[in-house]
Amino acid sequence: MKKTRVMQWIWPILAVGTMALLFYSSGMPGDESGAASMGIIDRLKNALPFLRWFDADTLHFLLRKGAHFTAYFTLAFFTAHALKYYFRGRRLFFIAWGIASLYGVSDEIHQYFVPGRACLFSDMVINAVGAFFGAGLVVLYLMRKPSHKME
Repeated sequence: MKKTRVMQWIWPILAVGTMALLFYSSGMPGDESGAASMGIIDRLKNALPFLRWFDADTLHFLLRKGAHFTAYFTLAFFTAHALKYYFRGRRLFFIAWGIASLYGVSDEIHQYFVPGRACLFSDMVINAVGAFFGAGLVVLYLMRKPSHKME
């Protein structure tokens, strides 16, 4: 019982913390954000020599789009866990997915106002797809428990 009470606080904190981190990183000007991405790519190329076969632009594209997917997967995952105490089944899935996806849309709109950044529909779609899989994974896991059968 005590673990459940603790987790009822931890999951929402993780979800809100993820939102704050996303807001902060979206507020980085384009040149800073690009430099940070290229620094990550340089470290990856040093750690994984096979990545040297790819040009920097391709790796930059894959890193950025992969980051969108992963960030919103994580947000929906944490959100679904935070909401599992209040909703079940399809309702849990759609609410968690909706919250994460709408946050992804609002985050892209936020980027429109940041110098050197853009508001891209393709990124909104990637955010929503990541959120779909994050919320879906939690709901599929919970469906195995009798208390969380599909409604």
